[in-house]
Amino acid sequence: MKFPRGIGFPLPLTPVILPHVRRLPSEPLSPQRILVIRLSALGDVIQVLPALEALGRLYPAARIDAVTESLSYPLLANHPRLDRVICFPRSEIRNGWKSPETRGEAREKLEYFRQEIFQDYYDLIIDWQSNLRSAWIRSLTRHRRTLQLHPEDGGELPRWWSGYRPSRPAGRVHRVERAMHLVRQLGYSGETPVGEMGSDIPNRNAAFNAPILLHPFVSAFGRFKEWPISKWIQLATRLSDRGHVVWISGGPSDAKAVSQLLKATPPEVIAAPPTKSTADLGRMISECRAVVAADTGVIHLSAILGVSSVGLYGPKDPSVHGPYGPSAISLAAEIPCSPCLLRRCDHSYCMASISVDRVFDVLEKINRDSLAGKESTG
Repeated sequence: MKFPRGIGFPLPLTPVILPHVRRLPSEPLSPQRILVIRLSALGDVIQVLPALEALGRLYPAARIDAVTESLSYPLLANHPRLDRVICFPRSEIRNGWKSPETRGEAREKLEYFRQEIFQDYYDLIIDWQSNLRSAWIRSLTRHRRTLQLHPEDGGELPRWWSGYRPSRPAGRVHRVERAMHLVRQLGYSGETPVGEMGSDIPNRNAAFNAPILLHPFVSAFGRFKEWPISKWIQLATRLSDRGHVVWISGGPSDAKAVSQLLKATPPEVIAAPPTKSTADLGRMISECRAVVAADTGVIHLSAILGVSSVGLYGPKDPSVHGPYGPSAISLAAEIPCSPCLLRRCDHSYCMASISVDRVFDVLEKINRDSLAGKESTG
């Protein structure tokens, strides 16, 4: 195919692609059926929930469905703004495809997902993922319009890819505001909502003497974001010595590390109750007085539930990636190379530079404020 000068795609594709490379129509849209797409990690899904609430306010009569992956599905299954949540079992399909014995089952799951996503016609798709994976999902649907992220806001699709996008990027803003940018393009002009959870996951309902949850672990992909285990041990010990109830949590792969950490702390420091799903995790967090974690889904889940959330940040910029909401506090490293935005690091000096004293002092302030609030209402 010949590429004419100044045009970034083959001439025969011009009639197909060019009609889609434009801003949204100037007249107000009134979609009756909307599909939203957000896959990937737990924290990524939680950070679009304020925008989902805004979308529901903008189109109160519209039916809104969502596509997400297995991990986040329990969080959205009973969400008040969603009529249907379609689970894309990507991990199960990928793992099943590796073995001839399980490939047939994986193929059945893929076909079931394809039928589910094709079931309804959508006036509008909002693609908060905007990469090849979500573009493939869009290709399986019947829909009229798609709104996706601007390339400068993390949208990974080429500029000529089918779909509408904002004429300008949101810029370097918090991830919550980046998701809100698409809803504002549709006409929403109100404040950014706090975000809602499913009806089966209550907001903070902890008593004054409720436990403080420490979550020391991150995913294998993000090990450079970990706060040193020695500091978690010091923090847990100091909190326990002050009479606080302390829980330690971790994922299924962290069981051995949790056990080792508990051996190094006072016997009053105990493992958090086990959870079987992200919905269970949300219910457990809602019973806590405060949560401390690095840049993981746990800290974002805690913040949206209204639990006092202390996020520890080194490589990532908390003004972009930190927990969001009135109950959220971010403690950032105070060294010149932080934030670096790198995905790998040989030393992680930034995380080690966050002192136990800083974290402990913040938790003590949360405790004093909680006590003052209890006395004023008592």
